[in-house]
Amino acid sequence: MPRPKKFRNGAIEFCEDDRGFYYLRIFEGEDVSEEDLSSLMTWVQSETSAASKPMLIELSYGSTISPSVQKHFASDVERFSSADAILISTFAHKLMATFYLRHYKPLRPTRVFNDVFDALEWIEEMRHADHTAES
Repeated sequence: MPRPKKFRNGAIEFCEDDRGFYYLRIFEGEDVSEEDLSSLMTWVQSETSAASKPMLIELSYGSTISPSVQKHFASDVERFSSADAILISTFAHKLMATFYLRHYKPLRPTRVFNDVFDALEWIEEMRHADHTAES
């Protein structure tokens, strides 16, 4: 089985998982900026299927997402993800995720999780819903 291609820079790691979703990890103590997002979007368009799939976003300890990137994630209709599962590990992340959901009101289905297994189960539900909608 070939290893998935990965995008890495100082703040993030991204890959297309074999289970049918995208995985975005924000490294410990990093803030995702517009520059990080721009380089990621360029890479996704050239190196992945760029198909619409659910995405698991893992916030590592002390990581943040800049307001402009949050706005992009919530409103960009051209974005490649069909649903976002946000995996949090701290109370600060819970506050940031709650603000994100209430202030930016994401266009895609978005849920926040403390447990990776719950997040993966929800992603599978979203994948099934995507396939049902396509039929």
